[in-house]
Amino acid sequence: MPNKLEVDASKRVFKIVINAPIRDVWREITRTDAPIACFFNSRMHLSPAGLVPGSKLAMRSPDARTTGVVGEIIEVREPTHFSHTFKFTNFDDPWCKVSYDLREVPGGTEFTLKIIDAAPGSRTEKQMVQGGSMIANTLRDVLEDGKPSLVIRLLFGLFGLFPVPKKCRSEHWPV
Repeated sequence: MPNKLEVDASKRVFKIVINAPIRDVWREITRTDAPIACFFNSRMHLSPAGLVPGSKLAMRSPDARTTGVVGEIIEVREPTHFSHTFKFTNFDDPWCKVSYDLREVPGGTEFTLKIIDAAPGSRTEKQMVQGGSMIANTLRDVLEDGKPSLVIRLLFGLFGLFPVPKKCRSEHWPV
């Protein structure tokens, strides 16, 4: 399978082959020690139990002042599967779920992102479907080239120019 992104937006599935070992891909999508470029440069914060079912997670800005996404870990099977509930802190949409599946294949690791139960027509669904391709492609770029594409790096620079709603402050979203 080529490392070209496959998208089935009707099923909300994004799949790509990354020329990297499965453990490296796993480490990148579950890291808590630094911002995760493929997740819009957010840093994952977990409740004290860590990366286990039932733990809360929050995807925060690199300075930890704002939180863009919150959820609860549903399932972890290292290094092949990670799923959690998902809610954008700036939208009042219902919760949904995301899952990340990794599989060793010739040429590297197949990464599959699935968006599950996003309310049809919601702002959450729209943002997640738009962001799925960026997540998969940026993950590939980071692992294969050592950094996100220039366009994504410029986008990260623009994030700081836009005001963030007060309801997204991390003090409102403890883990």
